[in-house]
Amino acid sequence: MAEIRLENISKTFNEDCVVKNISLTIKDGSFTVLVGPSGCGKSTILRMLAGFEQQTEGNIWIDGKLVNDLAPSKRDIAMVFQNYALYPTMTVRGNIEFGLANRKVPKIERQQLVDEIAGIVGLTDHLNKKPDKLSGGQRQRVALARAMVKKPKVFILDEPLSNLDAKLRTQMRTELIELHERLGTTFVYVTHDQVEAMSMGDEIIILNKGEVQQKAAPIEVYQNPGNVFAAEFIGQPPMNVFGRDAFESVLEEVPEGVSSIGFRPEHAELALETRNVPHMAELESEIVTLETLGAETVYKVKNRIGMMNIRSFSTPIPSRGTCYVSIPLEKLHPFAADGSAVPDTDLSANKEAVLHGVR
Repeated sequence: MAEIRLENISKTFNEDCVVKNISLTIKDGSFTVLVGPSGCGKSTILRMLAGFEQQTEGNIWIDGKLVNDLAPSKRDIAMVFQNYALYPTMTVRGNIEFGLANRKVPKIERQQLVDEIAGIVGLTDHLNKKPDKLSGGQRQRVALARAMVKKPKVFILDEPLSNLDAKLRTQMRTELIELHERLGTTFVYVTHDQVEAMSMGDEIIILNKGEVQQKAAPIEVYQNPGNVFAAEFIGQPPMNVFGRDAFESVLEEVPEGVSSIGFRPEHAELALETRNVPHMAELESEIVTLETLGAETVYKVKNRIGMMNIRSFSTPIPSRGTCYVSIPLEKLHPFAADGSAVPDTDLSANKEAVLHGVR
């Protein structure tokens, strides 16, 4: 196991700074997920950790050791790639033990290690097969086994599930979580998929344009987003965020320093009749579309504030006409002009806020 520390790390390609002065600590033994849109710098950070890219500025520490000038093979890191990178002419056993053979590990010890790891990832019955005879999930397990057999201090996984179908991705997410718990090794996982990030990570690091937007446990990011980007990136549908002017017509008072206000789609309530409930912002609205997704229904409605998503777990409302949306004031999230969350601001202090009328 190993703690990872990045100190003022930057990376520039042809005068384009893709990672901007990032400092962060990845805890020893954690399952940390780097998540963000394409081009945000997450894969570049992984490659710098592994030693495949040299940072332009800053220091990288692994297990208390400065690794700036260490070759990838000397960093005690194993990397699992998106494309598996298996040798097609070798058997599963050959692929798994290839790195051990290069390191001159004795044959009997290699066989024991391969058999042990194959048992852990469920490949014992496939050791003599070539990669083209395996399913996508089995090939992914071979890539994992090849990394595991080195018994590294750190596992780095770069979008390893992106080539799998939806059902297999769900299965492999569970298997990776169980594998991490069994090994207790530091995992650093990159994905653009927020579902993977939220379901797998002990801690998630949200990146955008080469900068860290928020670093926290998944539930903390969801319940208390650090800025508008994190609020809108995490969550499906994303948080509804509107400008100060929109909410000034709903709330009695919007505190100074608040530039925009958001709320999660599932925190709003939808009804066919007005209820005038205290400490709720009630808006007469019009249902534009609805998606029935089994246990939940996602409505798109419009009202004086704007177009918003409402996520409901109640019996679907069949109508596409007039409805009433009630938003608990205590569930509103205020943000400053720079997009950052405004701490210690209680919007529920407003009295009953009722607004009728559809634009």
